[in-house]
Amino acid sequence: MRSIVVIAASIAISGLALAACSAESAPATDAAKFEAEIRRTAYGVPHIKAKDMGGIGYGYGYASAQDNVCEIADRLLTVSGERAKFLGPGENDANIASDLYHQRMITSQRVEALLAGPADSPDTPTAEARALADGYAAGFNRYLRESRATITDPRCRDAAWLREITAVDFWRHMYVGQTVDGFFATTANAAPPGVDHAALARDLTPEDASGMGSNAYAIGREMTKGGKGVLLGNPHYPWDGVNRFYRTHFIIPGDINIVGISYIGMPMIRIGHTETLAWSNTVSTARRSGFYELTLNPADPTQYRYEGEWVPMEKVTVSIPVQRGDATEAEARTLYSTRWGPLFESESYPWTAERAYAVRTLETGLRDPDQYMAVWRAKTVRDMKAALAKWQSFRFNATAVDSTGEALYGDMGLIPNVSPTLVASCATSDFAKKQWTETRTPVLDGSRAACDWATDADSSMPGAAGAAAGPHQFRTDYVLQSNDSYWLTNKFAPLTGLSPIFGDEATPRSLRTRAAHEQVERRIAGTDGFGDPKFDVESMKQVMLSNRHYGGELVRDDLVAACKASGKANLVAACDVLAKWDLKVDLDSRGAQLFHIFAESGGIKFSDRFDPANAVHTPAKLDTANPAVIAALETAVDKLAELKIPLNARLGDVQAETRNGVRIPIHGGAGPEGVFNVITVADLEAEKGWTSIRHGASWIYAVEFTDDGPKSQGFLSYSQSTDPTSPHHSDQTELYSKKGWDDLLWRDEAVEKATVSRVTISE
Repeated sequence: MRSIVVIAASIAISGLALAACSAESAPATDAAKFEAEIRRTAYGVPHIKAKDMGGIGYGYGYASAQDNVCEIADRLLTVSGERAKFLGPGENDANIASDLYHQRMITSQRVEALLAGPADSPDTPTAEARALADGYAAGFNRYLRESRATITDPRCRDAAWLREITAVDFWRHMYVGQTVDGFFATTANAAPPGVDHAALARDLTPEDASGMGSNAYAIGREMTKGGKGVLLGNPHYPWDGVNRFYRTHFIIPGDINIVGISYIGMPMIRIGHTETLAWSNTVSTARRSGFYELTLNPADPTQYRYEGEWVPMEKVTVSIPVQRGDATEAEARTLYSTRWGPLFESESYPWTAERAYAVRTLETGLRDPDQYMAVWRAKTVRDMKAALAKWQSFRFNATAVDSTGEALYGDMGLIPNVSPTLVASCATSDFAKKQWTETRTPVLDGSRAACDWATDADSSMPGAAGAAAGPHQFRTDYVLQSNDSYWLTNKFAPLTGLSPIFGDEATPRSLRTRAAHEQVERRIAGTDGFGDPKFDVESMKQVMLSNRHYGGELVRDDLVAACKASGKANLVAACDVLAKWDLKVDLDSRGAQLFHIFAESGGIKFSDRFDPANAVHTPAKLDTANPAVIAALETAVDKLAELKIPLNARLGDVQAETRNGVRIPIHGGAGPEGVFNVITVADLEAEKGWTSIRHGASWIYAVEFTDDGPKSQGFLSYSQSTDPTSPHHSDQTELYSKKGWDDLLWRDEAVEKATVSRVTISE
């Protein structure tokens, strides 16, 4: 039997929206278990007001189902391990791998065990967290009971898999998180030699595990016009699928008032602001899993050596139903696991007669609701750090600022406690040593107890680095993150001396990170054209959507000179277009698409060296002597000619998101080229250009703390609803296209004034 492994390798991340509410209001009663008021403002944003967390979950479950019932149901189909049952095997048996992964989690009863854990454990949800989950399930189910016959979204309108949910469904979703399918195939298809294999899965790199990125600024009082804090949140997440965000607002009078975004199917605001605290998250460079290299018994490849003895692997058989045509068949596989974790197999991690690999992760389990509720109630960044240290469930960098003007950067989640000393002792094979030096991935000797991950005094879980050991800093000038390591979060105070498990140090920064720092330099000097020096909410908005192309600013002039010097007749028009390009990725920018394909073809080659003492500004000179530079430009010219796309077309005419057959022009560009406003395009079509957006700018918001409280504006670039029939399927996408912003309406009285629909529900 082939094996399936289940890993709690959750990648937390993302989203959910509505048309005007049509359900009849139900009066709240003192006897009601759950009650909530849902007020909708422009773009269908729900503002949920309740007396407790159960009511918040109830209102959120109802409102989010109005906007995204099919998306939520699809996620629960995944979590229940029933995709292949209803949708068939999927491409390359992807649904089978997914179902085996999730069914193993269900049969293990791990979620139920965590729910029954000791009350004083950070892994055991509190009564408030349970109420949030119970309310969410009740709210979703209420909507489904009321509206199932009138659902208009074709994705699930008549689907047999659309069903009511339970709180346990929610907790299972929480346990696996916003999972990525990279782990499904590498674990579901792991099998000992001699067993019929599926094709080996491709290697899963840490970058594959996210596929995303983000920008975040937290500006302290030294660099703000008002002497308090200013923040920009700009995560770059997929515009479709499991990691979408959902705008919302939670109010419990006298307790919490927080506006921001949740992930679809998750009643928790993960990025947002309160009266005194604002934060955003960015994808971290820390490795959140590792491997153990197993020495196998020559007589039995399902036994591995541990402390001088042959230990049999644990075996569990998992069976799932698979729809094939008109029939449903059962498919069973055997899961193999070790003391270190389940078996993992890919092209670089094969299971041979001599060696196999177990993957080890630190499960965040069911911690998220309590982690986030603690952050919602934090008053300062110091309070926030204490909350992050207690639960350690953030799977990203946190970048935050408070109303006093103190900023925080921290990566303090559950990260393997692996030091260079441990690696030197326990990464014994050439392969293991290479993985550490080239990818910072720990591959340790699985035969020795001494190779266990260490545990700090403040670790919230065995094998995790304590929060104090992780990269973090408090500043009153600024911190920023654009997905490079912690090292240059603040250019005046680099963080050094940490284990490579967290990231690299004194290495070249990406062009996007360099652009982020350079924008701070220009804003503080007042040389960016956005008014007086220092930040406020208005100048932050201008910085965000200025659409500068930093890579183009660095090399365009040298490229034009080299283009002209080449004397190539096929490049004459390209030389002219690039010379006239405004070095932006605005809708009216002409030539941006030419430079993008040039860069994508490997044309940005630098001739000067990186200087760690001047990391923001080096390297910077185009290597015009490198033949790859002109070759990349020729590739770009030929490709655009083949596609019949003019070299000087407006970017807005060749870069769009298509919704219901309507092309919405999209500004922004590629992060690797130094564009801060990241847009990653897909579906390049002849004569049309790029017709959809894969990921990039998603939730963009800016907040400034003032003497009168927070001022905030933002938008969800791909809009609230995944339902193509909803009026809120593309309205914020059009807002983004026009560089518009929406008031986030944090104040209750502002919400009341802007309310366009209202419903009160209870049960």
